[in-house]
This record gives sequence, structure tokens and C-alpha cells, in this order.
Amino acid sequence: METVELAHDVYECRDTHSDLLPIVVLHGMFWNKYMYRELGSKLCQKTKRKVYCLDFRNHGESPFSENLDIYLLRDDVKRFLAEHGIQKATFITHSFSCTVSYLIAIQQPDVVEKLVMVDSFPFNDFYEDLKGHFVPEVLAQNRALSALDPKMSLKEARIKLNKLAELGPKAKELFYKKLTHDLTKEDGKFKWKTNIDFLQEVIIAENCLGAKKEGFCNHEILFVRCPDSYNITDSRFEEILEFCPNSKLITIEDTTHLVLLEKVDEFVDAASDFLGPVCNLEVKDRI
Repeated sequence: METVELAHDVYECRDTHSDLLPIVVLHGMFWNKYMYRELGSKLCQKTKRKVYCLDFRNHGESPFSENLDIYLLRDDVKRFLAEHGIQKATFITHSFSCTVSYLIAIQQPDVVEKLVMVDSFPFNDFYEDLKGHFVPEVLAQNRALSALDPKMSLKEARIKLNKLAELGPKAKELFYKKLTHDLTKEDGKFKWKTNIDFLQEVIIAENCLGAKKEGFCNHEILFVRCPDSYNITDSRFEEILEFCPNSKLITIEDTTHLVLLEKVDEFVDAASDFLGPVCNLEVKDRI
């Protein structure tokens, strides 16, 4: 099946080192690159690397396609790397996108420097996650949409959502900020840029974000979890070590599943320490 061209944001600082490998950041289900603005900027400042934040197909500003599975998402990212001349990169991924980066790593190991996986691990059962966590999120998002007065302008509606974000706590703030960016208006009606109803329907019907447990990964991997992580328990991490032996696990306290957005500075420090000191890396093989 055909790949799509992914929308993306790029972060560079005045002192970004062109000889350092870039960082590619991939979002979780129903989220978008807009939510990673603070993270992308601070990663760039801390690591001195160029940072790319991508929107997956059917998310944010990337194209819509009725074709969707985890392998197409992988191939879209591979196309992005090729189009932008990225021969090798570190991937920072959250939730289901951890599987995407892992599939790239085992298929084309020379493309991956290191992996940072946030509150998930390769081959997680996202079907159960969707039913238990994301279906309620979709319902809440659509309730917020129906509560908007169609007489309002897009700017006014976004201001209203931003005010709701200010009511906290942090997880609620992030949720409404996501809605603010994802909101658009066409033919006098408000809608989401991300077709969340389609995503929910196709993922539940086809379990298309799942992948067979396969491969052996020698890359260094940093797993970052919240204290009460459902996805990365101590026992599950022991299982991870069987096929990802060069993995380490850290916990960032007082966070939820959105750990990398709730404590950006602490996460950036951990990722930067994991990447290590500035060094030159020669890459010969292209994608």
C-alpha cells in the first residue's frame, strides 16, 4: 500500500550541532505534534540536536487514509526519513508509537541510534488499551465538540477550550490543549482535524495497531514510565529484557501516562543523559 507524506515540525537552535544525529519524536494515539512544542524545543536546547516532531497519518495535519495498520505507520516514517535525508536518528516514542520505532529498528538497525520508549513497550496490546482508556477519551472529546456554539468563530472556540485547560489538573490541561489545536471549522461546523471516530472504529474492528512479537534488538533502549504504569510493570520489563537486553528502566514520579508532557524538564534531562556526550558519528548506509 502507498505511504503518505507526514506533516512535521522541526526544532533547531543557534548552537545546534549539524554533526550530531537528529531526534525523531512520535506521538501516541489521537495526539499530535502540536503537543510536543515545548518538548521539542527543550530537547533541542539540551541535546544540541535537530528535533523532528511528526504527525502520523490520520492524525493532526497529516493526510487521511482509509488504510491503517502499524506497518503502514512504520513505512510512513521510513519515507519521512528518506525524504529528509535522515540516515540515522534517535527515536523518542510514546504509547503505540513505541512499536513503530521498534519495527524500524529490527528491520533497518543501521537507521536507529538509540530508542526512548515512554510508558509502553513493543508489541503491547493496544486493543485492550483502546477499549479501556481511549474510548472514554473519544467520548469526552466529542462531548466537548458538541458543547461549542456553532455561532462562535474558530478563534472564540479555541479560546473557550484554552480556558477549560486552565482549570487543571495537568492531564486535563493537556487534553484541552490537544483539542484546541485539533479543532477546525468547515461549512459552519466545528470538527476535529484528527478523525477520531474513524480511528476508534477501525482500530476496534481490526486491531490494526497490533504487531506480532518478533525480532531481537541490540540497540540501547531507555524505558520511561509513570509510577502506576499499566503497560510497564516490573514483571513485564523482565520480559522485555529477553528480546531487548540493552534496556534500562526509569520512573518519573507524580506523573500519569503522559509522563513526557507532564514533567517535560525531568524527561528531557533523562533523555539527554541517556544520549550521552556530544560525539561525531559517521553514517555510510542510506535508507
